[in-house]
Amino acid sequence: MITNSKGLARWWIVVVFATAMAWVESAVVFYLRTMVDRIEPYQANPLPLIGGLGRAEVVREAATLIMLLMVGRLAGRTWRSRLGYSAIAFGTWDIFYYVFLKVICGWPHSLWDWDILFLLPMPWWGPVLAPVSIALLMILWGTLASSWEGQRFASSSDWKVWLVNFIGAALALYVFMAHYLREARLGPNIWRTLLPTQFRWPLFCVALILMAAPIAEVLLRSRRAGARSSLDCARWLAHFARNLENRPEPLWPASITLPSAIHAPLIRSLEQFQLGDGGGPASLIARDAERFRGSSAEMRALVDAWFTEEREHSRLLGCAVDALGGKRISSHWSFTAFCQSRRVFGVGFELKVLLLTEISSTAYYRLLQRHSPLPALADTCALILRDEAGHIAFHGDRLAADGRSPKGLVGALWAAQFCFFGYAAATMLWLNHGKCLLRLGATRAEFYREVTRELRRFLKSLPRQTEARIRGKSKNPSPSKSFEAGRLSNAR
Repeated sequence: MITNSKGLARWWIVVVFATAMAWVESAVVFYLRTMVDRIEPYQANPLPLIGGLGRAEVVREAATLIMLLMVGRLAGRTWRSRLGYSAIAFGTWDIFYYVFLKVICGWPHSLWDWDILFLLPMPWWGPVLAPVSIALLMILWGTLASSWEGQRFASSSDWKVWLVNFIGAALALYVFMAHYLREARLGPNIWRTLLPTQFRWPLFCVALILMAAPIAEVLLRSRRAGARSSLDCARWLAHFARNLENRPEPLWPASITLPSAIHAPLIRSLEQFQLGDGGGPASLIARDAERFRGSSAEMRALVDAWFTEEREHSRLLGCAVDALGGKRISSHWSFTAFCQSRRVFGVGFELKVLLLTEISSTAYYRLLQRHSPLPALADTCALILRDEAGHIAFHGDRLAADGRSPKGLVGALWAAQFCFFGYAAATMLWLNHGKCLLRLGATRAEFYREVTRELRRFLKSLPRQTEARIRGKSKNPSPSKSFEAGRLSNAR
């Protein structure tokens, strides 16, 4: 696990330092508990007042935390590894504190004995097993973070992972202080005599799972780093160049007559899609989009080719709006919210949202093509579906190159959240455009069947692409052949 001898030496130095600190902590606590006759803390009047010891003990605990942070600061070279070494120090110190107390005075008798864990801002109580469990998580995460500090996948963290971790930590703190929070109005003088009677293990287990999110993130990044390979940009640039060929322009009649019950909702739906499919900012617009777009000259050209096709979709849909007597719009609340979220949450979120949008839009265009009362509209949908198949396949190849697969426990969890957000995107589309599809003769069940088919098709393609990349052999058909099969399926 440790990637080099220097890293291993630093790890052992931190562990030895924290173990020595644990003996000092155990000895001090043994002296204090002997003075107040509280070797076993869970008894009547657990925190008696003796001179100024209470204030000194609070300051000593704060000083101990500072020392543990400082050893991590000295051992690590990056902010991540410094936090990792601090976590190792804290976890080692906490576990050996109980080990040495057992050696010195025979307590704790078991991992189920109650202990006063901390005093700030109010006493924390819990069975010894609870802090030991957290300490083990800290050692594991700290070891992973510090051992792989030089790896690419350890250079950044997803803020959502740390938000989950923070929620878990807050939940654990609530469990430790729940008894005192219920009696907060009584004040510190009464807290010293209170003894909790119940520990909420189910809630604490949930907290542990949430706090383990950074560990899962590091393991996932390491797994993906082992499977990562470069995206074949030249192959995709060649596809986009070929895709410009054989694109017959839909022939719209000079006059179109449709029942008003169909005509009005169809125009409103096409107006919104004309704005969304390249009518707005047809580019990556996230605050850190340049990180993805500027990774290479080929990637920049590939992103430009992708969004050039999106602008072509907007042009085709604009022609449909004009032929139906509608008016091209320049704004819509859903499109504004869509763009703002893409800007704020970063390029990773933006790429995921664009992929899910294209998957749900494929279901929309397929139903529109199937139930279209106008041949020209069906031809327009066929052209757009041809392009969308390529876009979705490109995203699949991109994720496969990044080591993404729905296989295994982590992969299954990723696939589950992908489908969840996929159905969420589809539901937003249905809320905006379901009325149009219903008037054309489609049904909600038919729409969600198409969405389910597209999600399953996409997820099933990832393992084949990922395994082929790991083996170093591309056994997938060329993009043009795959998309030809997709077009035949769409036509059927």
